[in-house]
Amino acid sequence: MLLSKIKKTIKKYGMANAGDRILAGVSGGPDSVCLLSVLHALAGELKISLNVACLDHLFRGKESADEAAFVGELAKKLGLPAVIEQIDVPAFCRERGLSPQAGAREVRYAFFARVADSVGANRIATGHTADDQAETFLMRLLRGAGVEGLSAIPPVRGNIIRPLIEVTREEVMEYLKARGLEFRTDPSNLKSLYTRNRIRLEVLPLLRQFNPRVSEGLASEAALLRDEDEAAEACLAKSAAGVLAEDGGNVVLNRDEFNALPRAFRRRLFRKAADLAGVDASGLSMVQIDEAVAFLADGQTGRTMELPFGLLITREYGKFILARHGTAKGFSCPIVVPGATSVPGAGLLVETTIHEAPGAGEEDKNYLWQAQFDYDKMRAPLVLRSRMPGDRFCPAGMGGRSKKLQDYFVDEKVPLRKRDVTPLLISGGDILWVLGMRTDERYVAGPGTKRVLVIRVRNAECGMGS
Repeated sequence: MLLSKIKKTIKKYGMANAGDRILAGVSGGPDSVCLLSVLHALAGELKISLNVACLDHLFRGKESADEAAFVGELAKKLGLPAVIEQIDVPAFCRERGLSPQAGAREVRYAFFARVADSVGANRIATGHTADDQAETFLMRLLRGAGVEGLSAIPPVRGNIIRPLIEVTREEVMEYLKARGLEFRTDPSNLKSLYTRNRIRLEVLPLLRQFNPRVSEGLASEAALLRDEDEAAEACLAKSAAGVLAEDGGNVVLNRDEFNALPRAFRRRLFRKAADLAGVDASGLSMVQIDEAVAFLADGQTGRTMELPFGLLITREYGKFILARHGTAKGFSCPIVVPGATSVPGAGLLVETTIHEAPGAGEEDKNYLWQAQFDYDKMRAPLVLRSRMPGDRFCPAGMGGRSKKLQDYFVDEKVPLRKRDVTPLLISGGDILWVLGMRTDERYVAGPGTKRVLVIRVRNAECGMGS
């Protein structure tokens, strides 16, 4: 029985205690409706109280507004308090140069956190299932993720809980049908436009021909790898004490102690060192990490190795030094429009295309960041460079007010070591985009835009034609 299965999951991972107030994130889809129904049915037994939160992302106009209204009615029928809001996520994505998926996730979890705080909820429940776990596992496997990445979706992360994580979508649908519960279907989930959808609609059905319970199998594998990952991290913390240190903005690894560690630990410790040096190690492939670990195993001093994102490794006597390339010198590279430009100093590949309408172009690509600008407002040349004294821009969402880039970095709590290596997209001397953070409001594509410049930025390792 589904209720018993979910109750065991809640107990297994310590998801709820007597007296907890849980905020259920409900979109109106089958998984979240099932989540709300199950938590409502178990509330008395678990001695918990419930609130409901629903966010209309404004991606689909009246359709998504109707779904939010449906959630409001459902909460009312169950006698539960609900907070339902609309946030212009498309505008948020344009302002920050984020993909729709990344932007929606960021806004959604910030919304949940804010509502939880306002209603006094100490836990936030989402409707992720074993199928979501399997999809995530396959997506990361295809990208070459390590053990940490293949751990996929954790059942508990901070105050986020996922009571349905060991339940399949098939079981969810059977539960809803047995209880006559209505739900809403997002039609975008039925289109093979995104990688996750293609895995859900094409890959998993094919794999089920070999193993009808492939979702449970992959979810179990993710759980196993998560346990292994946690154990390895605990052992590494004991074994690597004193191996890694920060020195004047650089990261230093003690050579002999580092190379005495097992290879698996060296990979993990290198990723930590890269993160401290200002590089998001999740953007480095396993091939790149293994090449770096092999480079560090060579005892010859005075040699350097450069990795994507400008990460520079230097071998010195008795130690290895990791630093961002831009901490030593700046970079500046003209960007081809339209076309693709490799920016060696930043370890990035910048792709530009021109379209006739906002939102044009394929969304499902392996890029780090994406932004759209009004092409007719721009001036040549287009350049990607590091910061310079006196840089200013008008951050989107601030009503056109100009701000010093230095002040913006301070307000956003950007570490000193990252400021000199944060790429800036420049048009005719003006900052269009602080990559990964904010665009300039004056140049963002809007309703009156006739021609749109779409800019996608990827790890240079992906290559010019991938």
